[in-house]
Amino acid sequence: MTKPEISLDEIKRHCRIELDFDDDDTLLQGFAAAALEVCQTHIGKRFDSDLEFNAAIKVGCLMYIGLLNDNREMVSDAELKEVPFSI
Repeated sequence: MTKPEISLDEIKRHCRIELDFDDDDTLLQGFAAAALEVCQTHIGKRFDSDLEFNAAIKVGCLMYIGLLNDNREMVSDAELKEVPFSI
């Protein structure tokens, strides 16, 4: 079984954040932990039991982390439009 791990560098590359910018590191690590929990809840299995942390799950987690990073607040001054979620 592969240990579920997404490095901070992978997250920063995915979110297009400079690798030497560290102001949001703790926040990004929290987003990663949340993404792993959401993934396990959605699939209905735990990584410590019978769920393999594969590339597809990793990409899904990175997409969710990017979503959380881009949309940190529940309010927006932009016109809202429905966008289908791609995961």
